Amino acid sequence: MKTVYNLKNIYRILIILVLSIGTFLSCQKINPFDDLELTVNTDIYKAPLLIKFVNANAASSTIPQGLKVTISGAGKDYVLSDAGKKEYIPTDNVLSLVLNKNVSPSVSSPIEFTVSISGNGYVSTSKTFVITDTELASFYEIPVTKVSEPPTGVASTVESVNLTQGEKVVVPATVEKPEVAEITLQPGTQVRDASGATINANNVSVQVVQYTTETTASLQSFPGGFGADNVIMNNGSTTDGDFITGGFVAIDMEADGKAVKSFSKPIQVSVGINADLTSPETGEKIKEGDTIPTWSYDSNTGQWKEEGIATVIRGSDGKLTATFEASHLSYWNLDWYFYGSCSNSGGTVKLNVSSNISSNVNSYDYYGVVYLVDRFNRKYYYTQLWDFDVRNGNTNNGLYRAIRGNGNRLQIMVYSRRNNQLLGSTSVFDACSTSSMPITLNVPNPPTYIDVDIDFTAKCSNKKLNIKPSTWLYLFSLSNGGIYGGYVYAYSRSGLATVRVIEGQTYEFYTYYNGTVYTGRVTMNKTSSVITTSTGKPITGSTSYNPATNRVKLLATYTANDCK
Repeated sequence: MKTVYNLKNIYRILIILVLSIGTFLSCQKINPFDDLELTVNTDIYKAPLLIKFVNANAASSTIPQGLKVTISGAGKDYVLSDAGKKEYIPTDNVLSLVLNKNVSPSVSSPIEFTVSISGNGYVSTSKTFVITDTELASFYEIPVTKVSEPPTGVASTVESVNLTQGEKVVVPATVEKPEVAEITLQPGTQVRDASGATINANNVSVQVVQYTTETTASLQSFPGGFGADNVIMNNGSTTDGDFITGGFVAIDMEADGKAVKSFSKPIQVSVGINADLTSPETGEKIKEGDTIPTWSYDSNTGQWKEEGIATVIRGSDGKLTATFEASHLSYWNLDWYFYGSCSNSGGTVKLNVSSNISSNVNSYDYYGVVYLVDRFNRKYYYTQLWDFDVRNGNTNNGLYRAIRGNGNRLQIMVYSRRNNQLLGSTSVFDACSTSSMPITLNVPNPPTYIDVDIDFTAKCSNKKLNIKPSTWLYLFSLSNGGIYGGYVYAYSRSGLATVRVIEGQTYEFYTYYNGTVYTGRVTMNKTSSVITTSTGKPITGSTSYNPATNRVKLLATYTANDCK
């Protein structure tokens, strides 16, 4: 006999059974998930960017601290901290940023924003970033000038000025900076704050920082970099272009505890001209009676603006200075500005490497310096490529919006971080008409590297939850004083990352997340080792070596105290 089941009766039985189990568990106060530990991946944001704020004085051991960061520009609304917040607070001297998961930047539709940096005892500066790749993880260093220990070729002074009498503030010459800068306030000058309101004060504290054109350390501190976007011209139009500087100063004032932004009477600025300075427009040395365009830079927004001209005069000491009047405070620069249009996506260039290196190396052990070459074949520092892949056949090194034409060209030189030895260079080329440029390198005696696969887990102390964090890892070599293989960085996606390090060296490694730094110390070799803790919140774990793949696996864990 065939039995026929009524579906409605079956459903009733199932519902009663589920309710009965729920009632039982509730009465017994039992959670069926109490012993279950969940693991969650966190790779939901795009275009991770790690910014390291470094002391512009390379000889100093002081790490920039207490910096304040703001984000501005057209793409500011898309920029988040690594925890998905709009709070941009550096951890020590490191800031980790990401883009909103809903954006899709590309070369034809980039996302641009400006990171502005300020801090007590530091010269305010900023850097504009152009993001064109959703998946690319980028690392960048921003030099920050500490007023009390400026880099080679930079000098500063801080003086109190009586506004009733008016006085001159002088930045004297030094061995590395032979030029002199002078700021003169007229008697009876009133000072105003950012809103334009007069500050009721008799005295004002004046800080002037002067940068020479003759040292790389000074030029690396040029605010925003020499490639400038969205520059406001005198006629109100905006252009993209490139600067060649004749000297620049950063002027800051404070009265009655308030920042001064403008004056009732313009101040007079006099900037010394280096004896070897030549005009990129004429090819001749600067002389008395010449003029140089002046530009101001708002470090809060990264905005350049054309202001006027400075006239070159010769003093009683026979030295040349450029003088002009300033109605507001900012960086003030003597610059020649070159702009135009590039058919090649604004100067996007890929570098095609030919070298004696076919094995894997660490690109962070090498760097490139980009020089602008004018039509008279003189070279000027333009920017730095912080790491450079020297492997034969590599085409991943490149430039984006490198230069805007008008007869100026580029040349790229590649060096070893170990001893700053020159490894090779490109020929001089026009970035507007070149999309691929060959470069030949001779790389002597690279060390033995080993690949390390890292698996990171964050254990939540306030709930039964494990997180596979998407965050930056930063490794610094403690071997040989960090001279070679000094640092390595990688972005961990959902807890997984691969780094290439020098075999046998001991590394201090850090991970940063939501304002907290976690640290551990480990030796990377072909034997098992244990991660030891050092400063900060600890990272624990161990390594193991797989001889079949010649790779090290590093399992690491840290404890997060407040998982949301």
